[in-house]
Amino acid sequence: MKILHFISAPEDNGDVTTVYVSTLVESLGSRAEVILLNANTQAASLYKKQTKDFNPDIVHIHTCWDMPSAQMAKWAHSNNMPVVLSPHGKLEPWVVDDNYLHEKLPKLLLYQHEMICNADAIVVTGNMELQALNELSWNASLKSKKPWNDRVCIIKNAVTTNTISNEQMAEQMVRLYRKVIDSNAGMLMSAEAREAENGLLRAGIARSERSNNITEKQIEAIQGLDDESWRKLFIHADDEDVLHLIKKGIEEMQFTAPHIVIQDIERFAQRLPKARGPLESENVAEKTLRSRFKPWEEVLLKDKDDNPVTSVELDFCRMIANTQHEMKKATLSLRHLTDIYQLMRFTELDEELISRILKDTELYEFTQQLQQTLSQTLGLTEGYMIVES
Repeated sequence: MKILHFISAPEDNGDVTTVYVSTLVESLGSRAEVILLNANTQAASLYKKQTKDFNPDIVHIHTCWDMPSAQMAKWAHSNNMPVVLSPHGKLEPWVVDDNYLHEKLPKLLLYQHEMICNADAIVVTGNMELQALNELSWNASLKSKKPWNDRVCIIKNAVTTNTISNEQMAEQMVRLYRKVIDSNAGMLMSAEAREAENGLLRAGIARSERSNNITEKQIEAIQGLDDESWRKLFIHADDEDVLHLIKKGIEEMQFTAPHIVIQDIERFAQRLPKARGPLESENVAEKTLRSRFKPWEEVLLKDKDDNPVTSVELDFCRMIANTQHEMKKATLSLRHLTDIYQLMRFTELDEELISRILKDTELYEFTQQLQQTLSQTLGLTEGYMIVES
């Protein structure tokens, strides 16, 4: 575990925040690989380069209301580094109220609100600070009805209280770091782990060894996974609702994976959960598309005796429509991509009818793009593509 601590406060032996950070860094030494950067002693380009060279699992930023900290938080997220924020009491009412209109409100608008909302976890030292954070609002005289960030953890400050030791503080912080890492497993996966995940998915959805399309590069990536990479892969697969397929792929290819019980891993709730369960095929989620499907439903779902019949082609096109809807909402899961793939790969479909429906519902071009995605991730070959590329 690699943790980078970032502080922009002046280096002053009497400053409580500086003493706290130094104490924490020292106490974490045996539990994690840690470095400390001070923004006031280095140019932004230099500390960002140092951060990238260190490649931390987490960037822990101390205090707020200053531009360097906000810039560091934004830069870290843009480089797939989770951010933990310790306000050190700087978000309590008497601090926020001080020069609110001329200082705090402009800073909130410019960067501080975004920094608070986007933090992957916020560390407070007690219930009073927790309450202040939960009630923080745009109006200094009003309490917020909903917290700006609900990923908050209380870890007492061993420098200011004797109710917790330095070792206990460090131990609790490591547990929080682990939770943050596990909550961002997908973002932190290596390129090799993603290659391995794609290979296992291909093996998991194949009906025979000939149809698994798994490559030598993917096999090498799977064989090279360490325990931490397996952990991230399993968590990400669970988030994408394909863990059952990953486990099937491991079994089919006779790979060896560590025993990981997802339910035992502590994580924060996803801010934008991916769609779970089978991809909807009987109804179209987007209202604007329903009217385009109605004429086809009237034609294809009634026989001569006016009894409902099924049309797998119409179901497939509805699934395409719902895939587009989920993609717009950024909730499309790997599970739903595999649903589309399996229909295209293992079901006999009337391609001419599907093309007519897709053109009529204005989904033809989207399907072309989707086929390319399926080709890159799951190895869909041209012979199984429904529409012309």
